[in-house]
Amino acid sequence: MADPVTDAANTISTKLETGFLNPVSNDDIKSAVGQITNLPAAEANQLIDRLESSGQLDQIADEINDGSWFGNGGLSADERRAFFTDMAGKLSGENLAALSESFSRTDGGGGEFGAVTDLSKEIATHASPQTRVDYIAAMKPQVDGESYTDTYFGGAVNHDTDAQAAAVGNVLGSLRGSYAEAGFNAIGDRLPHVLTTATDGELRTGMGGHATTTWDAQGYRDIMDAAASMGDADLKARVFDAGVDTLRSVRDTNSVIGGLTVMGKDDALRTMTDGLTAVINSDTTGVMTELTYNRETSDGSDFAAYAKEMLNQDRGAELGQQMARLQLGNDENGDPIQRLNETITVPGTDQERRPNAGALGYFVGATYAATASITKDVAAQRAMATSVLDSALAIVDKAARKNPIAGAVASVAKEWTHYAINQAISDPTADAATQLENAALPVNSQTGELGVGDDVLSAFEDTLASVQRRARP
Repeated sequence: MADPVTDAANTISTKLETGFLNPVSNDDIKSAVGQITNLPAAEANQLIDRLESSGQLDQIADEINDGSWFGNGGLSADERRAFFTDMAGKLSGENLAALSESFSRTDGGGGEFGAVTDLSKEIATHASPQTRVDYIAAMKPQVDGESYTDTYFGGAVNHDTDAQAAAVGNVLGSLRGSYAEAGFNAIGDRLPHVLTTATDGELRTGMGGHATTTWDAQGYRDIMDAAASMGDADLKARVFDAGVDTLRSVRDTNSVIGGLTVMGKDDALRTMTDGLTAVINSDTTGVMTELTYNRETSDGSDFAAYAKEMLNQDRGAELGQQMARLQLGNDENGDPIQRLNETITVPGTDQERRPNAGALGYFVGATYAATASITKDVAAQRAMATSVLDSALAIVDKAARKNPIAGAVASVAKEWTHYAINQAISDPTADAATQLENAALPVNSQTGELGVGDDVLSAFEDTLASVQRRARP
């Protein structure tokens, strides 16, 4: 009985036979590719396994990409894309990674058509979500953070881009929900390489040694949108941590007169900050709690760096919305006093923690650290803090007016929070640190006394003091 996989493998071997006067022709490589695409998924996977084992998968990739002057093979960009589309819909994640690796050997990370990243775009569009996750896991060993350089007469372009990392980023950014969680877990500690590559940094050096650097951070934003879709707040916080590290590398690249010109930095930073904001806003209380208590981020430096960029972009109002959620809950309608006094048992112990109070202190400390990092001018710091508090006040005011009869205790707590923010804004003697701290906790509008007990105050002040002392935006 005929075996279609064996028949296809034998035909491909014949088509790939070469000699000095017998090069692989365009018809030969089209026929070889057709042997693969004509098979159904299960048999196509078997064939790719055989071709990889024999080394012929590398030869097929090389011939498909053959753009040399003597090349008789080679597929057009459209023909190659059609092949990639077909493979993305049929092959397993492991075999797609093997195909990618074969193409990576032909173009060294770049190439005329960028085969590795072109394949990944088809995988992101046509492969099933589970296949995409499997592809990311199989690609992880290939992600090494290498860059590549294109040279031309009179200059060169260094791409801060690892083709395999770019490919993983394209696919990771296409996942949502539980599949996104699986994708981030699959790439693990290689995520920083993926995020750096996703900013698409280029350093162009011309005659005379002058250099120009640029970025395109849309791929980074896509990855952050994938993270925002997840349900795991701890994993979101860890992605946020890696994302801020990447943002810093762009932020801290500056023009040097006569040596380096930086172009498109503001646009890249805004795109990156949009992505980080999407992660925070997807579960503000959950992500901020994880940032507060995860050892890697507990010093507040990451959130302070993010807040600094938000304030530099005049986005204090969005920070104010986040502060209001920490006071009222993600639905912006909870009881602030009750929320701040909520306790959990610290995992592995019998001790209590008040995470909502701690996260609010973390936010206040990091936001003040951001203002202090931007300027030493007290009035300017105060103006930034006021932009945050004006927004928080508007949200708390709206919450206080919502359903005032249904829940008198909650209404009083919101009124006290509104009072605290309003008094902090109105105090002409308060600096930014004092403003933010005084606005955080509810204050009895009749007596002027703090509206929370010692346990809440201690949890709030402990993280506030720790972050103010340690944060380095």
